[in-house]
Amino acid sequence: MQPAPGNSGPGTGWSAVNGFRTVALETLGCKVNQYESVYFRQTLKEAGYRLVSFRERADIYLVHGCAVTARATFQARQLLRRAQRLNPDAAIVAAGCHGQLEAARIVHERLATHILDNRTKFELVDWLRVPGDLANPVCSSNPLDRPTIFSPLPLAAWHSGRARALLKVQDGCNAFCAYCVVPHLRGRSRSLSLEGVGAQMARFLVHGCREVVLTGIHLGQWGKDLDPSVDLATLLRVLNEGARPYRIRLSSLEPMECTSSLLTSVAGYTWLCPHFHVPLQSGDADVLAGMGRPYTPQQYAERIWEIHRLFPRAALGADVMVGFPGESAVQFANTCDLIRQLPLSYLHAFPFSPRPGTAAESLPGRLPGQELKRRVQVLRDLSRQKKQAFQAGLLGRTVEVLAETEIEPGWWRGTSENYLQVVFPALGALMPGFIARVTLEQLTERGMLGKPLGIAAGT
Repeated sequence: MQPAPGNSGPGTGWSAVNGFRTVALETLGCKVNQYESVYFRQTLKEAGYRLVSFRERADIYLVHGCAVTARATFQARQLLRRAQRLNPDAAIVAAGCHGQLEAARIVHERLATHILDNRTKFELVDWLRVPGDLANPVCSSNPLDRPTIFSPLPLAAWHSGRARALLKVQDGCNAFCAYCVVPHLRGRSRSLSLEGVGAQMARFLVHGCREVVLTGIHLGQWGKDLDPSVDLATLLRVLNEGARPYRIRLSSLEPMECTSSLLTSVAGYTWLCPHFHVPLQSGDADVLAGMGRPYTPQQYAERIWEIHRLFPRAALGADVMVGFPGESAVQFANTCDLIRQLPLSYLHAFPFSPRPGTAAESLPGRLPGQELKRRVQVLRDLSRQKKQAFQAGLLGRTVEVLAETEIEPGWWRGTSENYLQVVFPALGALMPGFIARVTLEQLTERGMLGKPLGIAAGT
């Protein structure tokens, strides 16, 4: 164990390749993790490292892991073991929520040479100078007492050739829902200042980003901790008045933060993507109360219908947890019934898994595995039906599609403002990042098939 970074040289197995040490990075979990991993790539390149695929032999492997579910931590451990197989002499770094939550297990199972928590992972390059091995890993474990956002700014750009960027404007969470370990790992809610948001937006504009996704652990709490306190509506108003990319998307908003005042204030912002992800978790009042969620099914429904009224073509998504301890068949049926009644476009359904240190960890009444899988499948089938109905209702409509991938010569796939995956023929020799006006004509297995009408004005 090492209490702090030092100035020692690299350990054995960190040999240079063509003058560079090679690093393979794999990211699991949320958009906040993805944003932070871009910072890792940037700082590693600036320090002289060469990035390679995680499938290749590398001198250093970095697993930026997630801990929201048991499956996420399992996947992170699998990646650490894969790194050992690819190069037994490599430095192997477990960073972020997974490294912080399972540090003791990682040490016991000899899975990593370096374990960096959510505070020290931003000092990655310094920590890599401290040699460690699987039997005696370098391990940081600091309290989450930093008063400002863990915001790795500035990013010089986003991924090379990518026209959509993520911008982390908020970190941490004060909610402490009964099932969620994230507040224990990310700390209290902290916001990036208006000046910081504007500065990063300007960098993205310089590099040609057409869309920016505002993201955070609890995005709707942005600004509450600033002095003076402000809110998300203020941030969006400032963006409306200043320079910004062609369109901006919100990553996720809690139901009670989708207030009438917020929704009506942004309804006229043509640059704001009509796409709202509003976590539900359960459609049963008693289950929601046990989870510590601060709303009822009726309040959730009211929010969704109001969004649908103001944004009738918007994609509306929801997270739904299956098998919270004690969830009965009737309570699960209540969830399904509520979802069927609402104009939702898609679901993210996932099973409950106990997380260490949470209030729900030791609750009785957990579902047997087969029943848990059955209920998850019921919701995934329902999600498929919702998605198909949403897509079918938009046939014949014209949307604006951000071209992201040339899937074959002359054919592009991209994302519309309302979160549809659209495939369309190219308009001449074009590059990733153009925004095409596309009329939706057909549903296919690869997405919606459209006919391009031209390039969107202003892009």
